[in-house]
Amino acid sequence: MNIPTNPYASWSLSDPGLQRRSLNFPLGEEWNLRVQDLDDVHQNTIISLNEIDGISERPIASPQAADFSRKLFAIRKSFPDKVNQQLDQYLMGIYFVKNLGSSGVTGIIRYNQEPIGGIVFLDTSLLSKKANEWASYKDRSVFQLKDGEDLYVKIEEDEQNNIENALAFILLHEFGHIISVVDKIAPDTSLMKRDFRGFPFYKGFWLSEVESEYDANIHKKSEIKFYAKGSIPLDPDGLDIYSELEDTPFVTLYASTNADDSFSEAYASYVHVVLQKKPYEVYFKKGQDTKLIFKNGITRSDAENQVEVLNKLFGIK
Repeated sequence: MNIPTNPYASWSLSDPGLQRRSLNFPLGEEWNLRVQDLDDVHQNTIISLNEIDGISERPIASPQAADFSRKLFAIRKSFPDKVNQQLDQYLMGIYFVKNLGSSGVTGIIRYNQEPIGGIVFLDTSLLSKKANEWASYKDRSVFQLKDGEDLYVKIEEDEQNNIENALAFILLHEFGHIISVVDKIAPDTSLMKRDFRGFPFYKGFWLSEVESEYDANIHKKSEIKFYAKGSIPLDPDGLDIYSELEDTPFVTLYASTNADDSFSEAYASYVHVVLQKKPYEVYFKKGQDTKLIFKNGITRSDAENQVEVLNKLFGIK
C-alpha cells in the first residue's frame, strides 16, 4: 500500500518550541502547576502548524488563563492516581490561548530528537461549554439537523455536568497524543512515512494515519468532518453511521477520523468509562421522542485489542 507523506514531520522534529530547551526548568512538581505564559517561541510554533493546515489564525495569550489554571486543581483531584502519575511524567506545559484554530493542539517535546514529553495548547474561547453541551456540540458539528431534531451526547451525570469535566476530557484526549508517541504506541510524528501496521494497538485496525481496515464499513466515512458546517443529514445517514460504528473498533465517532485520534479517544474513553465509571452515550431526539443510538465502544469486544494495550499502559492485568 502507499503510505502518505506526513506533512508535520519537519515541524514535529525541528520546531524551536518543541525542543526541551524552549521550556523553563525546573517544571512544576505536578502537571497542574505547569501552566505557561504564551511566549514568542511557542506562539510561532502554533503559527507554523496553522500554516501547514492552511489556517490563518494567530494565537494570543488568553486573558482567562488564570481562571482556567485554577480549574486544573479540581481536575487533578478527579483523576485516578495512575493518570496523574502519567501526566506528571510527560505533560511538560499547558498554554491557555485564544485564536488557536481548534479547541486543542499537542506538540511533542524532544531532547536530541528523541520524544520525552509534550505540551498542550487550549483555546479558552472554546472551553465555555459544560461537559455534555461540549460533547454534543462536537458530534453535532458533523451533521445537518432538521427542525425538531437534536443530537445529545451525555458524558456526565447532571450533577457533574460542568466546564471542569469538559476540560478534563479534552485534556485526556490531548495527553493521549503525547503518551502514544513517547511510549512508542504509535509511529513517531517526526517520521516522513508513518506505517501503523507494526504497532500492536493498531493491528488489523489502522494501516496509515488516514486509512483503516474499516473505511468501507461506515456510511459516508469520507464526509465525516468535525468542527465544520455539517454536510451529512443526521436522519437517516447519521443514524446509520452510529449503528455501523457498533460493529467496528472505533470507540467514538471522532475515533474514526484518523489513527492518532483513534488512540487519543481510546485513551480518554478508557480513563473516563473504565476507570472513572462515567457515561458516554449518544441520543437522537425528534420531537418528544428520545432514543439511545450509541454507547462508547471501549467496553465492546471489538475494542479488546485496544484495551489490552491500555491495561498494560496502566499496569492492570
